[in-house]
Amino acid sequence: MCTELDALKREATRTLRELKRIRRSRDVSFQEDAELNRVKNKTIDALVKHLLVGHDGKPCPAGDRPIVSARARRSSPTPRSRKS
Repeated sequence: MCTELDALKREATRTLRELKRIRRSRDVSFQEDAELNRVKNKTIDALVKHLLVGHDGKPCPAGDRPIVSARARRSSPTPRSRKS
């Protein structure tokens, strides 16, 4: 398993649990809630970025399943892509 992926997963899990604990323990203001969402999104974005391009621009091979795969090229254009 990729050590960086494992660390990012642990960080994301820890952050999400901490945010849930904060939100359940007290009433947070709109500004504080927005800041908590920024923190959550930052950790999730880092995890997804690593899964997509974390290894020299290639997807992380240790992901649970492939996020991207090679797309087969069609020889003829689809009807929607033709100009009228």
